[in-house]
Amino acid sequence: MSTSPIDSYDGAGVVFTFGANSVGVWIFLVLAVALFVGFVLRMVQHENRAYAAIAAHQPVEAGPPVEAEPPVA
Repeated sequence: MSTSPIDSYDGAGVVFTFGANSVGVWIFLVLAVALFVGFVLRMVQHENRAYAAIAAHQPVEAGPPVEAEPPVA
């Protein structure tokens, strides 16, 4: 069993990667908001195309038909 080179933990402190109001916190916040907004926009775009395809009696995506989709002609 190996021993630690540290003899005492007196005066030990902590080091935070990102503190309050640091650049890292803001980068991750902006990235998280951008990813969420991008996801919602892409979801709305897909749903609009899917509903338009269903209204036009066309398959939504290539492949075997699923429930409520017209068969591929």
